[in-house]
Amino acid sequence: MRNYYYHQLKGEEKKKIKEIYRKEYAKSDFQKRLIRLSIYSFLGFAFSIFLVVYSLVVQKDIVSNLLIAIPLFIAAIIFLIGRHYAKLTVLNKIALKEKN
Repeated sequence: MRNYYYHQLKGEEKKKIKEIYRKEYAKSDFQKRLIRLSIYSFLGFAFSIFLVVYSLVVQKDIVSNLLIAIPLFIAAIIFLIGRHYAKLTVLNKIALKEKN
């Protein structure tokens, strides 16, 4: 994991950076993409859990449903991690700009 300047800041400074982020990126394309990633990851989690429960209850096609559910669950986790790193990168850029 990379070291971000944002992580070294104190609580008050982080709040200030987050407030600047909210003002600058409130209606931006970037924010819409982050929301879209959150929705995709939530739907991936929900559908993979549904597939596992459904296959256990019905007891048909258990292996094929698990072969679909497990990669879908992993993809949802990757989407959440990617969302976090994208937002963290922007917060770090704002923090470095405020530092100077």
